[in-house]
Amino acid sequence: MKKSHILLVFTFLLLIPYICSLAIIGIGYNALVLHSAEICRTIIGALVGSIIMFAVKATIQRPVDLLAVQTNDDLLKQLLRFFSIRRRYFFLFANIVLDFILCFASTYLVRSILTLDQIVGNSIGFVLLIMFVSTCLGAYVEYDNLSIDPQQH
Repeated sequence: MKKSHILLVFTFLLLIPYICSLAIIGIGYNALVLHSAEICRTIIGALVGSIIMFAVKATIQRPVDLLAVQTNDDLLKQLLRFFSIRRRYFFLFANIVLDFILCFASTYLVRSILTLDQIVGNSIGFVLLIMFVSTCLGAYVEYDNLSIDPQQH
């Protein structure tokens, strides 16, 4: 597969949905938690969010492995390995810590950028729409290469 196709699939199938997942965690936390600006509650929300992000990464493991096999670029392989959960425990722990930091930042950024009416309103719908369109585009670009049919690869 060409590097441009891999970058396209990486962007639409992994990166944009990952950012949207962080936004959903931030919006959901700020919409559901009373006194969400308290640091202790934000830390608990970020911890729960990092566990959710770990579960999301488990569901995309096969496409990540297939993309990593098909690329020769070391930088792109390292970017793909960020989404991999089949790694040594140290890197797995570092990945969860990074997700925790990103979830914490997401809850803070959503709280500081959007008003409460926007958070509770339809902001999550827009993020879900972006995630859905992005995933559809990424899957359409390389559906054959990311098939779960074991006879194909």
